[in-house]
Amino acid sequence: KPWIVPIPGTRREERMEERFVAAVIYALPALLLGVVGVLFCKGKAGFLLAGWNTMPKEKKQSWDEKRLLHFNGRCILGLAALILLGALFTLLEIDWLVALSWVAFAALIVWMIVYQNTGNRFRR
Repeated sequence: KPWIVPIPGTRREERMEERFVAAVIYALPALLLGVVGVLFCKGKAGFLLAGWNTMPKEKKQSWDEKRLLHFNGRCILGLAALILLGALFTLLEIDWLVALSWVAFAALIVWMIVYQNTGNRFRR
């Protein structure tokens, strides 16, 4: 049980230290994704969208950049939240929920790609 203080020098204490380091490593990219997600939601940082800078101006005019950025920002914030949940579950030693958070992370990415590329949702 994670709320029990481990005895110094035991294997349990070492495992808790390893899990803490792993949680911190999870949190760093989540924070970066959070910043990018907020920038996207505010309609900034469109240059970070893949292919946007190389697209001709005529083609850019056919896309609703603000809606596209807002959608991607919300999805990126969701990805950051899933990573933070994985970090929390790592600390709490609930490994099946860590795995589930990564499955949800991958599923969200697949859904984002399919949603953006079908239905002309972001066309003007």
